[in-house]
Amino acid sequence: MVKLANPLYTEWILEAIQKVKKQKQRPSEERICHAVCASHGLDKKTVSEQLQLSVQDGSILKVTNKGLASYKDPDNPGRFSSVKPGTIPKSVKGSRGACNELRNVDWNKLLRRAIEGLQEPSGSSLKNIEKYLRSQNDLANIFNNPAFQQRLRLGAKRAVNNGRLLKDGPQYRVNYGGLESKGAPKYSSGFPASLPPVSLLPHEKDQPRADPIPICSFCLGTKESNREKKPEELLSCADCGSSVEIGGLQR
Repeated sequence: MVKLANPLYTEWILEAIQKVKKQKQRPSEERICHAVCASHGLDKKTVSEQLQLSVQDGSILKVTNKGLASYKDPDNPGRFSSVKPGTIPKSVKGSRGACNELRNVDWNKLLRRAIEGLQEPSGSSLKNIEKYLRSQNDLANIFNNPAFQQRLRLGAKRAVNNGRLLKDGPQYRVNYGGLESKGAPKYSSGFPASLPPVSLLPHEKDQPRADPIPICSFCLGTKESNREKKPEELLSCADCGSSVEIGGLQR
């Protein structure tokens, strides 16, 4: 089983990278680990492991110059003089503002909209998804952005990692959680509007439970404001404390 980076930890690492850069220092692994440990109390080993996993899934860029490794936010990469040719499209170089304009785009919704719009039984390729999105007039401000293609690919990769999409070779399909049908299903069933109270078994009452993390691991929203800026309850794991929006289990 492929191990994936925890989205919450990735967000903390990205914050640490920005913090180190504001101090006019190079975002090295040591400085990033120190910043995350100081701000959130994680141990250095966990931060280092999550940093490498985030690099593997494309959430964080790793660049090497003269044998020294630094880490960058793909949405705010800055200069790429030390990146190998072809790693980053030329159109993205120097376009920090263009990348920032795509920071708040919900790529999960765009990908799902394209795949459901294409209605291809065996799934849709990223090329067809991009072509479909470029044909939508209301998305002109997004697909005209020079970083659009790069961010679309990263969004698709994250959607697969998070279980929102299924990938079979080059083809992508929406993951309906076993409720797939030919038409785009509406998730009216599956979860009640409010969950009943949980009754613990006698042997569970004295067991330690992890403090719940008050941020959704998928969209980084809170119970006061989800990805749609609406209040939504979080469901937390008793073992590790990771949380997810109840509605996110239906989407």
